[in-house]
Amino acid sequence: MTRKIATIALTLALLLAVGWGLWERANRLTLANAVEAGGQRDFYNLLNYVEQAQVSMGKSLASSSSRQQAVHLTEAWNQAAAAQLSLSQLPTPGLKPVNISKFLAQTSDYSNYLAQKLARGDELTAQEREQLARLREEMKRVSQDLHQTEGQVASKGLRWSSFYGTRMPNPLKTIANLAIPVQAEPPGPLDGFVNTDRRLQTLPSLNYDGPFSDHLEKPRPLGLKGGEVSQAEAEHRATAFAAAASNSSYRVQATRTTNGLLPTYAMSLLDTRRPNVTVHADISKQAGEIVTLLNTRPVGPPTLDAAKAQEKAIAFLKAHGFRDMQPTYTVRTDNNQVITFAAKEGEVILYPDQVKVKVALDNGEITGWDATPYYMAHHQRQLPQPKLTPAQARAKIKPGLKVEGVRLALIPLPGGVEKLTYEVRTKLDDTSYLTYINAVTGEEEKVLQIVDVPGGQLTM
Repeated sequence: MTRKIATIALTLALLLAVGWGLWERANRLTLANAVEAGGQRDFYNLLNYVEQAQVSMGKSLASSSSRQQAVHLTEAWNQAAAAQLSLSQLPTPGLKPVNISKFLAQTSDYSNYLAQKLARGDELTAQEREQLARLREEMKRVSQDLHQTEGQVASKGLRWSSFYGTRMPNPLKTIANLAIPVQAEPPGPLDGFVNTDRRLQTLPSLNYDGPFSDHLEKPRPLGLKGGEVSQAEAEHRATAFAAAASNSSYRVQATRTTNGLLPTYAMSLLDTRRPNVTVHADISKQAGEIVTLLNTRPVGPPTLDAAKAQEKAIAFLKAHGFRDMQPTYTVRTDNNQVITFAAKEGEVILYPDQVKVKVALDNGEITGWDATPYYMAHHQRQLPQPKLTPAQARAKIKPGLKVEGVRLALIPLPGGVEKLTYEVRTKLDDTSYLTYINAVTGEEEKVLQIVDVPGGQLTM
């Protein structure tokens, strides 16, 4: 009897130990996944903000309007500050890139200082423009180093969570001590970070003063008509929309509500025909419109080209009531083609009213949808009559830029303001820009840079 009790006790103790071990392992995996997700988010935020800041500084240098120069410098100020914040949050305890952080802070503050000077009505000196151009070139080099780091981390299959491990596999042994020079070792995956930090240590100090700030009003949804729909109705619309996008069927796994500028029912949908395929969708509480949708399934090798994907996207838009939509920009990513459409009224492209459609290139199904800008901005407008001709808009372009095309476009500006403009496509050296000239006043309203990417173009 005593032996039986001892056996039972030992078995229970063993089960408890195994259970505790599994629980600890699950906790470690959860923590590692959280660190990994945070590391990826902060790194790509850093890369994105660095690229945006470099583009904003370039647009300021390309602009002939003091007001627009101030706008772009203010953007660069915010973007460089956001890059510094993302850098500080990266899970790299063995690496302290103090010089990169200092450079981003200097660039942010200097852009701020120049924007404030322009806002007072002063002009930039030749020396200040040269300094801005030098900072832009250095920011471009930082972007290139970050892309190098991205490629090396991806090629070695590294996880950001591995930086916190106490026992590292051989490929990671040099990473924990990246701040210490290493000899006779192959290049580490974060060497780009280290080299950038060392190079920026020699960057001369900047002399400037004073901060500059602005405030932008947040918009409210203008494109939602009708009352609030029930959760059951929202779930019905979500499953029907997902089924139409992929020619499959779905059931609701979970639903929660979100509040903010555009309150929604946020849902996870399970594909009933394909195991492990999940769709995430947001349906507006008001009017029950499909705001966003994302299909998580892996996409196989392409069988469609970009033109065929655009046809699929246009057909899907028309089937869901979006008939007067103009494709604007497109990009290929992970065997998907993402196409941005803008509404069109007569000959005017309405850039505030945008919808993005993501098409899988293996079978043509719709794997992504984002109509947030459309539902935030779409409404009946009384467009003004242009007072400038296309030729007069061309004449507003800075000498030295080659004009490649002119068309009417309604563009959004800070504070919820919209302006009717001529979109003038220009080229400076090997870089293309879009300059927006107010069709009524003739003022330069905005400058965007066109960026060639694999499978299409984007604007920044």
